Amino acid sequence: MSMPALPRFGMGTAAIGNLYRAVGDDAALATVASALAAGIGYFDTAPHYGFGLAERRLGAALAAHDPAGGARVSTKVGRRLVPCAARGTRHGFVDADPFEPVFDYSAEGIRASFGDSLARLRRARVDLLFAHDLGRLTHGDDHPRHLAAFLDGGHGAMLELQRSGAVGGIGIGVNEIAVCDEVLDHIDLDVILLAGRYTLLDRSAARLLDRCAERGVRVIIGGPYNSGILAADPEAVDPAALHYDYAAPDAAIVARTRALAAACRAVGVALPAAALHFPLRHPAVACVVAGLVGIDQVAAMVARIATPVPEPAWAALDPSAPAQRPEETMNQLILLHPDDNVMICVAPIAAGDVLPIGGGTVPAREGITVGHKLARVPLSPGDKVIKYGAPIGSMTAAAATGEWVHMHNMKSDYIASHTRATVTETRA
Repeated sequence: MSMPALPRFGMGTAAIGNLYRAVGDDAALATVASALAAGIGYFDTAPHYGFGLAERRLGAALAAHDPAGGARVSTKVGRRLVPCAARGTRHGFVDADPFEPVFDYSAEGIRASFGDSLARLRRARVDLLFAHDLGRLTHGDDHPRHLAAFLDGGHGAMLELQRSGAVGGIGIGVNEIAVCDEVLDHIDLDVILLAGRYTLLDRSAARLLDRCAERGVRVIIGGPYNSGILAADPEAVDPAALHYDYAAPDAAIVARTRALAAACRAVGVALPAAALHFPLRHPAVACVVAGLVGIDQVAAMVARIATPVPEPAWAALDPSAPAQRPEETMNQLILLHPDDNVMICVAPIAAGDVLPIGGGTVPAREGITVGHKLARVPLSPGDKVIKYGAPIGSMTAAAATGEWVHMHNMKSDYIASHTRATVTETRA
């Protein structure tokens, strides 16, 4: 079975699995029906989304509004759903179905998970199947074990499903860049679904996308709004309601978002429209998937799809276009005050990334997530940590230049001086 053609845009279904807030069945079904009517014919889902709830709702909606099976569907494997009595909010999902997700990338686990997904989706096959959430940032010390289970067993099971015609293309669906490289070092993939790592705010996947283009691996970009912060003009949103990378954004991220929004306004385009179109500027990107819930969000996405982004906007928002190289992508670190002895990670860092810090460059020894502090100079246990020009705590362990800072907090990071202008160290 050959890799299916992909539309330029698709709908993610985590929200109709009650991510962050409960959504009624009627609203979930109306969302899918509205998307279909508007011409959005690709839907990405997963057992993890509401612990089966998103797949059930998508299956019911497609059975009612797409009985001929014209819509394209992708789902994921890597978690088995085990019955449990728990309700309430779990893993970010509110009042989801009574199952607990258990990671299982073995061949047996993949086959069992896929069979359960087909039953919930009311389909005999899916167009794409992804191994979900591999990676060290997700699994920590268990990462080697899970990756080995996938490479030694789960991937073979996915190939068998593809050869049988039950699956079109196969790949991985992740939030982490490093694991994409690890997997591609061992096996071929048809497609990668990468969430949140190639957006207006986070362009850290540029080098990976170049590799995918060379290898003929298609890429689907999820999370083009970086968990919502790019989905509206930040000036019109309560700062407390903003999310970036599944968490509350820090002041630096909010400031950069406001700068992007101002650049968009200057050329007459809305920030969300630019955010939705941006990933497609890379030749490896075949499709962009945005999470939707409610007919109003469907209508907004359709309008954004139809909005042309003028070239002057890209010149302002993406000065390295058309050919982004790793050394030309946005800085991953920001210096908040000239007297600080730490810098703040504002875009995910993968092990081996070259970091401009301390007046030179150093390679990152490990993956580092947004919001964490890195030593600008060598620090010893007990040294004061200086941020915004003021001490905020003391070191609990030594850190070389460029290493992750471990500290005791002395007071809140968010002090009155946070409004000072920032100074960014640029790449050499």
